[in-house]
Amino acid sequence: MNGDKVYCSAGYGVGAGYCQIRKTDQGFTAEEIWRRPNGLVNHWSTPVLHQGFLFGMFSFKEHGRGPLKCVDLEAGKEIWEKDGYGPGNVILTGNCLVALADDGHLVLIEPSSSEYKELARAKVVSGKCWSTPTLSNGRLFVRSTVEGVCLDVSR
Repeated sequence: MNGDKVYCSAGYGVGAGYCQIRKTDQGFTAEEIWRRPNGLVNHWSTPVLHQGFLFGMFSFKEHGRGPLKCVDLEAGKEIWEKDGYGPGNVILTGNCLVALADDGHLVLIEPSSSEYKELARAKVVSGKCWSTPTLSNGRLFVRSTVEGVCLDVSR
């Protein structure tokens, strides 16, 4: 959601779209801003919005290789992409993206719209990671199909 605008995406031949919602005397209307059939697909993950740009894993069943992308939300235009994330997940904390690739790599990324800027990377769990990392009180919780970890990231 971006004010009165909504971004939606799905796999399985759907794609993505961005529309503006308006309240009228008769209820609500939706006006399509752009649509990408079979494009900008978010399989299991939800991208995050930062300064007008979406950051997230955009692929469908590209396990181990699907890209993390930066997308200009208003234009629906891909700005950059970095392969190797698969259908993982990303969260935004402060001015840092925390990306969990589907192979268990945890990656800190600067949310830059100009280029991919990796800050740190570590393999933190084994197994497939299709869940969203969670940050609470300086602790980052990550799980996979076989294990989970709690990382102290308070410093």
